Amino acid sequence: MPLTIPEVNRMSAAEFVRALGGVFEHSPWIAERAFAARPFAGIDALHAAMSDAVREAGRDAQLALARAHPELAGKEAQAGTLTSDSTAEQAAAGLSALTREELGRVSELNRRYRAKFGFPFIIAARRHTKDGILRELERRLGLDAETELANGLEQVFVITRVRLEGLISG
Repeated sequence: MPLTIPEVNRMSAAEFVRALGGVFEHSPWIAERAFAARPFAGIDALHAAMSDAVREAGRDAQLALARAHPELAGKEAQAGTLTSDSTAEQAAAGLSALTREELGRVSELNRRYRAKFGFPFIIAARRHTKDGILRELERRLGLDAETELANGLEQVFVITRVRLEGLISG
């Protein structure tokens, strides 16, 4: 059953991190920092506080957040070790049903992307088809590192907004 904003506002710091620490992939520190912004008027305010925690954290923490994300259709997906959110998001875009040829293409693009930027390609997979994701991955390979980190973080904010909407009603 989804939480409500009043319930979120009544949580202790430990309860808050336990309930929302997984919204940002393997990065409970974001919920820890956002807790201080309570009370939240709604999901918008909660998401803004969490996103601000990322923006204010500095480049090293932002890179760590980006690096905490799995590759699309990567080794974690193939091993079945993705978080449940990431599994559902990648499946919604058709990335869990790639042909051998498509998987080879994704693997090569993932390799090139990580070699260039030092973190995996991040996109709100639920909002794209697999073909659209591949086109965007190829396009973003042509960008510079700072622009691409900014793009990746903006995609993280889209992903986490959807995740919050799944956890909190109203």
